[in-house]
Amino acid sequence: MIEKKQLRQDVHRQIRELDDRSDRDRVIIHTLTELKAWQEADTVAVTLALDLEIDTLPLIRLAWKAGKSVFVPKVTKQGLTFHEIHSLEDLEPGVMNILEPTTEATMRSIDVCIVPGRVFDRSGYRIGWGGGYYDRYLATYKGTTIALAYDVQLLDEIPIEPHDIPVEFIVTERETILCSPSSL
Repeated sequence: MIEKKQLRQDVHRQIRELDDRSDRDRVIIHTLTELKAWQEADTVAVTLALDLEIDTLPLIRLAWKAGKSVFVPKVTKQGLTFHEIHSLEDLEPGVMNILEPTTEATMRSIDVCIVPGRVFDRSGYRIGWGGGYYDRYLATYKGTTIALAYDVQLLDEIPIEPHDIPVEFIVTERETILCSPSSL
């Protein structure tokens, strides 16, 4: 099986070749907001998009408009911490110039977590950036997990390790994949 590093590179190349990413982003965000899990959630965790990821700033704005509390992760030595933000002013550039929250971490329960990833399979397994932060967080997370991805990020098979935690749903511009029957 192909290595994770090579899979990331192949998918990054395919994403760069997409000519209508902003249109795809809008479709993906709209589809996500139609999901029952999203609509019923009071609290949502949203990672701010990196280059080649679906732009999540419109999703954050839609969440606020719907009255949801929005939490953004921050990477620390202990792992991921989630911080409620009330405006985009609660963010500042951090490591690798990624926007991070400036607010205090919270212990509040999060209903829906939008989980980032670079490559996915239809069982909900993902390849991220390689730090393992989300897998460690998801090992104890009790809410609904949803990934946003372009179709080109979906593969039939990816390398899986024992500590990998699959997401329950993957939303692409063409389909919503129910990865886990327990999500019904």
